[in-house]
Amino acid sequence: MKRRSDTNYQTPLDLTFFTDRNLGKVFPRILRENGWPVVRYGDHYGEYPAPDDEWIAFAARQGYVALSLDRNIRSDPVAIRAVMEGGGRLFVVRGKNLTSPQMADLVLAAVRGIHRVLEEQSEAFIAVIGRKSGKAGVLKPDVQVRLTLESWRRGKQLPPESEDLLL
Repeated sequence: MKRRSDTNYQTPLDLTFFTDRNLGKVFPRILRENGWPVVRYGDHYGEYPAPDDEWIAFAARQGYVALSLDRNIRSDPVAIRAVMEGGGRLFVVRGKNLTSPQMADLVLAAVRGIHRVLEEQSEAFIAVIGRKSGKAGVLKPDVQVRLTLESWRRGKQLPPESEDLLL
């Protein structure tokens, strides 16, 4: 399912993305069809249900940028530690009631925000890709850093979910 050719879905920098098992097969396929280098969870783990800290640590060791749909990671201290101590870069995709193609479109449309975060953050982080209400109530992609290595070292936790970043 190739995206519209009139939309610029530039590949983010020179990176490879690792998609969590919960993003399935369609989501990474759409990213690949749009030129994004993607390693699916199943490419490495098959059907083995690896704990979050294991696949996160693997992605970080390989230098991959991790993408997940799992909002529970934000409250799992073991997974958060795996991101921070492993030098991970994790984007959690949020989108209430979105299908896999719609989630992929959201991530593709958020490419500028993804670029910005990756260029600004030289160390481990957890960020969220979601939708924000813009002018006239139109939903736009939004990328926000939620936790950095520096703030984690100071003992900060992930902040409560923002009301303006829609589920």
